[in-house]
Amino acid sequence: MRDPATGPIVGAPTGPSVVRPAGQGRRARLRVTRVNPLSVTRLTFAFSLCVFVVLMVAVAVLWFVLNSIGVFDSVVNAADTLTDGSNGGVRTWLSFARAMELGLLIGAINVILMTALATLGALLYNLCTEMVGGIEVVLGDQ
Repeated sequence: MRDPATGPIVGAPTGPSVVRPAGQGRRARLRVTRVNPLSVTRLTFAFSLCVFVVLMVAVAVLWFVLNSIGVFDSVVNAADTLTDGSNGGVRTWLSFARAMELGLLIGAINVILMTALATLGALLYNLCTEMVGGIEVVLGDQ
């Protein structure tokens, strides 16, 4: 709205205007004050399942590589030498099935622990943000 006596727009800022250089977008400062624990649980569970699959593939590949270069045969021969050949359990412990069982056990424990700890972390984050206000994030537009 123009003031007929003075000419400028009434209520318009009189100070220097903000001029953005070309190519620079808007910015917004936001604060993350709450994280949904259920969404953190779902995301962490999916992520830990991916880690589980990678772990199982890595155990299988590592076992095949070590078996192909003869590491397990050397260990069995050394155990037989040290125990006068009466120790047959070493070969069972070094079998592919045992390696995959151990990988499965460690992977399952990892899935449970990662999911539980991330959910607990989300709950603790929500408690702490009530006291300090959260994490400030600056978002930019291009």
